[in-house]
Amino acid sequence: MPTFGEELEKFDRKIDISREISRSAIFRIVILSASIIGFSVSLFSVPILQSNLDINNLQYSWYFFLGVIILGFFILMFEGRIKYAKTWKGFQVSEYPDKYDYILKEKICAFLIIIISLLCPANLYFNRIYENENEKLFKERVNGLVVQKLVDIEHHLIFLENIMFIFFVCGLILLISSFS
Repeated sequence: MPTFGEELEKFDRKIDISREISRSAIFRIVILSASIIGFSVSLFSVPILQSNLDINNLQYSWYFFLGVIILGFFILMFEGRIKYAKTWKGFQVSEYPDKYDYILKEKICAFLIIIISLLCPANLYFNRIYENENEKLFKERVNGLVVQKLVDIEHHLIFLENIMFIFFVCGLILLISSFS
């Protein structure tokens, strides 16, 4: 059993290292995209360089770079908040049913708490003593669902990273093709 725990810790460290590398790449690409927009605006404002320039391609490349900046900002911001909220909610009492048969009221409540958790990760919803056993079970089930959904959202951020990289490459291609 101790070897399994050690292997799990090594696995977690490797995942954390890969996420650090990814966050660093996102940060650099966002800075690079902003620099490209700023540099190209100032460089192409020179009248001599405008004669051989396709303004439409340049405009679309700026849109792609702007998309990279916006997506990168939100990925970096929400990844930290999701990790914080997931850790915070993970320490609260949760109930995970054998079959994930949540009722609509639990799903709606969990959705609202996820939104609140993304805005204020250290909220104290469901962190108190309940008198009624049904209410306690309901809150524990909802908290478990919140943790599950936060993990799902965190895994979907990688998909947004892929979209961001595609936007960056498209922006570069359009920027280069704007020169005639």
